[in-house]
Amino acid sequence: MLARALHNQPFLVAEDLSAIGTMSLGVAVPILAALGVPAAILPTQVLSTQTEGFGTPAKQYSASWVEETMAHWQREKIQLSGGLIGYVGQTDLLFQLTHLVVAQQLHPLIVDPVMGDDGELYPGLPATYVTLMRKLVSHADVITPNWTEAQLLADRPINAHQPKQADIAAVFAALNTLVGDKTKIVITGIPSEREILTAYQEGRKQHTIATKLRAGHFYGSGDVFSALLSAALVHDVDLDAAVKLAVKGDTISLDQTSEAGYQRRFGMQLSLLLAWLAQEVMPQLDP
Repeated sequence: MLARALHNQPFLVAEDLSAIGTMSLGVAVPILAALGVPAAILPTQVLSTQTEGFGTPAKQYSASWVEETMAHWQREKIQLSGGLIGYVGQTDLLFQLTHLVVAQQLHPLIVDPVMGDDGELYPGLPATYVTLMRKLVSHADVITPNWTEAQLLADRPINAHQPKQADIAAVFAALNTLVGDKTKIVITGIPSEREILTAYQEGRKQHTIATKLRAGHFYGSGDVFSALLSAALVHDVDLDAAVKLAVKGDTISLDQTSEAGYQRRFGMQLSLLLAWLAQEVMPQLDP
């Protein structure tokens, strides 16, 4: 019954579309499809390449197109099964999307507040972008910031190095104050000695999953994680199991990408992940 309902209620995915670079919509759509979740695709920007590693890409975005698209869906009485908002990159679009998700009452709403990494706000984003992002995440059911983004949202001094447990707890406390009890928090990419941590809360209890640290930067790994988590939540998987599924799936993609030896700027390798989702995960979600 759930699969049939999902077929008639596409899941909103609002993030950028790179013509070159397997990330954002380029990873979200196939992951959702592998798990039987049809997508309502809303490109926040169309880019000639991803924004890092290729110089300055050609960009195109249209706030009016986004508004007209949502209005068209409403006229056609299209019911959305929830939404994932990733990279937006423009303050006016961020403001607009906040109003749209409130008007649509989208649940589950997952917000991946893509705006920084390695201790810095992404170049070209104004400080007001963080302020607007705080308003958007306050409406989410789940947020998935990386460690830098979590500190930006929490308005705490940026620590890009290995944090102490007290530092992580303080960020969670600040984020809980920001978003309230209804919003679940998952923080990815927390640096640790020889490991990368993913931390999340159920109630007030904090859980941590450690995975091995791989050399270099992996463009799009956060997008893989948020898409996997979103698909699991749409299937009514509880948060603990959904985070573990997302971590395992992301690890499969990271290992394949690492071993492939391709230039990292071209994004993530997905074939082994998609095979695992289709052969092992989907039969358990939709028996």
